[in-house]
Amino acid sequence: MKILLAYDGFEHSRHALEEAAELASGGDVKILSVVPEADARASKAGGHRWLAPHAHHDVAIAHRFLAERGIDSDMKIAYGDPVTEIRKEAAAGEFDFIIVGSRDQRALGRLLLGSVSKALLEEAPCPVLVAGKNATIRRESTALVS
Repeated sequence: MKILLAYDGFEHSRHALEEAAELASGGDVKILSVVPEADARASKAGGHRWLAPHAHHDVAIAHRFLAERGIDSDMKIAYGDPVTEIRKEAAAGEFDFIIVGSRDQRALGRLLLGSVSKALLEEAPCPVLVAGKNATIRRESTALVS
């Protein structure tokens, strides 16, 4: 099984990381962090103005978390629109599914997803698992990557 873990180092990504660790036994995991080019100064992954990006550090934390559980993983940092880059990586790597985190929305969690997780549910080239603190959503994708 090949898993693409979209990871940005924020707390909601931790839920996705934990879900990947549970599902990855014997499979391949690629940890992908996407730094939005236009927003790099303001994002956690992109750092702040005049400071180096945090993306490599965040991905290394996820890599170590999986390694401590005996799970091999590869790390990649991409630059651009997160949805576009995650979709491209998923299609190119022929992943079985994508795991992405979502902010805790409690009872509304199934309706009020973040823009990246919602777009991936609608547009991903493979099934998507959205992991949150109180809810996990699994959806088969019907979209094709052009």
